[in-house]
Amino acid sequence: MAKNRTPKVGDKVMPGSNHGAFVVSEVYPTNQTAKVIKIGTQFPALVVGWADLSFLDELDESQNALRVVREATER
Repeated sequence: MAKNRTPKVGDKVMPGSNHGAFVVSEVYPTNQTAKVIKIGTQFPALVVGWADLSFLDELDESQNALRVVREATER
């Protein structure tokens, strides 16, 4: 997890133990949290701490491949 990175609106992330890709919709610097929405769904947004975010652009290829397989098998 990237604890030193500040999220920006539009970043694609995976928050904590949640499965799937989310996008950052709002950032709250005062309490170091971000509102994230699961990509491709109408689920309500989650507010999570920055320390709980994994940035999808930072995952290495093997982690990214595992995520794709996991998401495909969940459907």
